[in-house]
Amino acid sequence: MQLEWLEDFIELARTRSLSRAAENRCVTHPAFGRRIRALEDWVGTALIERRQPVALTPAGSLFLEAARQSIELLGAARAQFQILGQGRDEPLRIATGRTLASDFFPDWYASLTPRFGTFAVSLVTGGSQEAIMRLSAGDVDVLLIFSSPLTQVLIDPERVDSLALSDEELVPVSAPGIDGQPRWWLGPEQAGGPIPWLAFSPTLALRGVLARHLAGLNWRPALKMVYQADAYEAILEMAKRGTGLAWLPRRVVARALASGELCIAGDAPLHAHFQIMLHKLKSNRHEALLRIWAGLGSAPTQGI
Repeated sequence: MQLEWLEDFIELARTRSLSRAAENRCVTHPAFGRRIRALEDWVGTALIERRQPVALTPAGSLFLEAARQSIELLGAARAQFQILGQGRDEPLRIATGRTLASDFFPDWYASLTPRFGTFAVSLVTGGSQEAIMRLSAGDVDVLLIFSSPLTQVLIDPERVDSLALSDEELVPVSAPGIDGQPRWWLGPEQAGGPIPWLAFSPTLALRGVLARHLAGLNWRPALKMVYQADAYEAILEMAKRGTGLAWLPRRVVARALASGELCIAGDAPLHAHFQIMLHKLKSNRHEALLRIWAGLGSAPTQGI
């Protein structure tokens, strides 16, 4: 069956005339008739009654709607593929977390386009382990992620190239009390019972960063977990409401610190440092990725 047969049949149904439909379709009358018969042979039943004016059989009326829908669907699919194919490169597939997708990626992308030109991106978000597995399976071209003990264990340096994009800091924060000072403060001189703690879910990359940092202190903070979430933004909102103390990336809490909604709740030894990392499979030959990677590799690590 050929697509033009469907278009012939739709035109015949519209004009109810074999000769007029043949003229509109720019074919001879005999050739047009043969195409309609070929369509009927393919369907397996008569679609028209050959009289003047031409009439559709009951089967022809049913098939007409199917023909119209088929033409519309195929036309829409073709248009979509043509739009997708207009880009110079295949989209760069990036796996990352929700926080980096909203708080880091837009500025980072804007910093790249003056150097490398505009390039198409397909961004997917999810938990750290899921994102790492996507990269390992080749389902994405790039992994944009916080460095953590988890990434160091799961990312194979024999298969994966890595670049540090930005130095970051995990800071303890608390809502202010009525005196404007942190409602909770962590330190060796901490008094009273355990401080309510807003904790990272195990799926977040920075849970391991914090755990490793706290384990390296020469004293143990007294904390009691009262809330756990798999999104930094959810922990941020609970911290602003005074529910407890939280460690969060400085870029996540920057506005809340500037507005006074949150205060730093611990001295420098309680601040954990980490990096935002970019990873790709060594075997990946994506043209735009290789061009960008080479350019980034020649530049020093900078905050964005």
